[in-house]
Amino acid sequence: MRGIYSTESTTEKRRKIAHVDRISNLPDPILILILSLLSTKESVQTSLLAKRFQNLWASVPVLGFDFDDFLPDDHSEYLDEDEENLFEYEENFTKFVDGIFEHREPSNLDSFKLKWKEDESDPTPATAWLETVAKLKPKFFFVHIFTENFNFEVPDSVFVCESLEELELELGFEAISPRSVNLPCLKKVTLDSIEIVDEVMQKLSGLPALEEMVLSYCQLNICDISSGTLKRLVLDGYHNDKTPPDISISTPSLLYLEVRSWTIGRIKFKKLESLVKACIQYHEFDDEDPLFLTGLSNVTYLELMLSEWGQLQMKDVLKEETTKFPTFNNLKTLKIGEWCMTDEFDVLACFLFHASNLEKLTLLHRQSPAGQYKMEISLGLGDNVDIMEINGKKNDKIVNELVKRVDTHLKTRPKTNIISSE
Repeated sequence: MRGIYSTESTTEKRRKIAHVDRISNLPDPILILILSLLSTKESVQTSLLAKRFQNLWASVPVLGFDFDDFLPDDHSEYLDEDEENLFEYEENFTKFVDGIFEHREPSNLDSFKLKWKEDESDPTPATAWLETVAKLKPKFFFVHIFTENFNFEVPDSVFVCESLEELELELGFEAISPRSVNLPCLKKVTLDSIEIVDEVMQKLSGLPALEEMVLSYCQLNICDISSGTLKRLVLDGYHNDKTPPDISISTPSLLYLEVRSWTIGRIKFKKLESLVKACIQYHEFDDEDPLFLTGLSNVTYLELMLSEWGQLQMKDVLKEETTKFPTFNNLKTLKIGEWCMTDEFDVLACFLFHASNLEKLTLLHRQSPAGQYKMEISLGLGDNVDIMEINGKKNDKIVNELVKRVDTHLKTRPKTNIISSE
């Protein structure tokens, strides 16, 4: 009997332990931290779990709203068939967000994120939300609003929120036109699909603490980007008017530069004395200033991708202006596209001739459908190339020939890694 009684007692104890709610016994700061990892909608739903959680969500210093969370899973097809239902979803979303602001603790906010990207939807209520958030002194502010039939303007209060450290805006090619900009703590700004004029760019690039600027698919109607504090600059897929002004980049503290666009002809690289790494990809450049590389001559890492048309432009320029090709005394790593591997490899040879301290060379190569390449290769590779990588098909004729030629011309054979692109 004692053995049986002992066994039952142990089982009962285990059941009691299993029913202990350890999560609810955690201190408020830990629970609030856990809730901050959820979306605001999920955070509010935890109030149904237990009395302990009923009002805890109101103290979470993170707010995140996504209109898609209030649409059915098959909303794309569903809304196309009956757009009248969209109004109901808009109303539910608006009521939810309004309710959050009404019942939330009036304390400061660390992070706010709003995503409203439905073509037929009307994001007008978001204006009042952004004004409310700006008063809560957030550090991180992310707004993605893209609606096809409605124009949305970010209120001026966002641009004078002195607590902001990071600002990210995506507006579906709408313009931003704040009357004033006062963001003394802002370290990073990301603008996506926005029209930017020169006056706004001057206000943003002149911010005292700004270290990183990312412009993605923006319409840049600007003359220059000038900043004494900027350390990282990304221009990805930018475009401008039919007759845009020249855009000069003057950022003496810049360490990293990335430019990816259809054309780079209107960009002038000026004061980039501190630049360490540059990644450039473009289709064509301006014949008036073909050797734009002069502004990048201080880098230690250079990645250069060029279209077939841009290659022809570069080759024509080199035939006439080889003496103007910049010297890359600091360049250690060069990553370059297949455009330099055609014909006699003269473009590649020109790069290597002007980079005497190069340690690693990576060639990205894809065989053309026609497979037409001239094989008269003459490379004057320096002795300092320690590692050479060729990203291409191992059985490709031009890759095999290149390896053979490099092996012949190098006094000390580099470690040649052929990395298959398949």
